[in-house]
Amino acid sequence: MRPQTDRAQAAILRAVAAIAAPFGARVVIEELRARDRASLTLTGTRHELDVRLDGVGAAAALAALGERLAHETITIAGQILAEALVEPGTADDEGVAMTICALVIND
Repeated sequence: MRPQTDRAQAAILRAVAAIAAPFGARVVIEELRARDRASLTLTGTRHELDVRLDGVGAAAALAALGERLAHETITIAGQILAEALVEPGTADDEGVAMTICALVIND
């Protein structure tokens, strides 16, 4: 059984919060999922993080995340963040929802 939040998810969420904070957006975790992945040459985990950005700067924070997250240097001991992308979800007066999809491979 996998812990509810592992090191990779925590590191990704810290990066999301750091990008969103200057816009005044608050990160709300809705659901975290992870599936082990393996091929002939590598092993790792595919993460899906459903989060919501609340606050006046939520839309601007979402735009910044879409531009910056894939290029952020996110340090995870013993692992490499191979891919990260933001899939925008629904928006309302309170904020915006999104799914962050990330592939983390074992170093």
